[in-house]
Amino acid sequence: MGNMGHRLGGDILPHPENTLQCLQSAKGLQVHKKFRYWEFDVNETKDGELIVYHNDSFQGKPIREWSSKDLLTKAKEESELDIPLLSDVLESLADSTKPLRIEIKDLHSDAGRQKFIDMVARARDENGWNCKAIAWKERFRNAFPKEDRLRWSKAFEEKGLQLCRVGMHHVDLFKAHSSPVGRMMFTLGLGPISKRPRR
Repeated sequence: MGNMGHRLGGDILPHPENTLQCLQSAKGLQVHKKFRYWEFDVNETKDGELIVYHNDSFQGKPIREWSSKDLLTKAKEESELDIPLLSDVLESLADSTKPLRIEIKDLHSDAGRQKFIDMVARARDENGWNCKAIAWKERFRNAFPKEDRLRWSKAFEEKGLQLCRVGMHHVDLFKAHSSPVGRMMFTLGLGPISKRPRR
């Protein structure tokens, strides 16, 4: 097992992954050496709410086509699943001393992108976290299209927030995509040319 904090502890606990119930139970595991950081996934609903949920769809319907009210109600009533808001998860982690890695699954609107940046950066500053956003390369490209990528790179930079590649948390995705060599390496599926910072 790579990290006990993956999906808020959902890989090892009997609770539904990425839920507040799972998070609260996982807090007691933070002393374990295999608990490296908290990791959870963020999706944006049709009405711009940021939720913590791993899958791209619910009951076959894309998350981005659900209103937050309908989705949360349906999940609770038909699947007994309490899907939390990003704001609730960040608040519940306020007392954590472990790093946070927040994976972007889908941000489809400018308002949702800015809301994510502001909310995460504010919570990080208030709580003193070691905190990074992470994404797979295709998710990154979908959430931050090429034509607007420079603008969003600056928005992240202004807040001092990094967006790194899943599994390569030393690789800044905006920087990797800003050079022809970096883009070529990603296109070939090899990842960017990058060196880990010296400790």
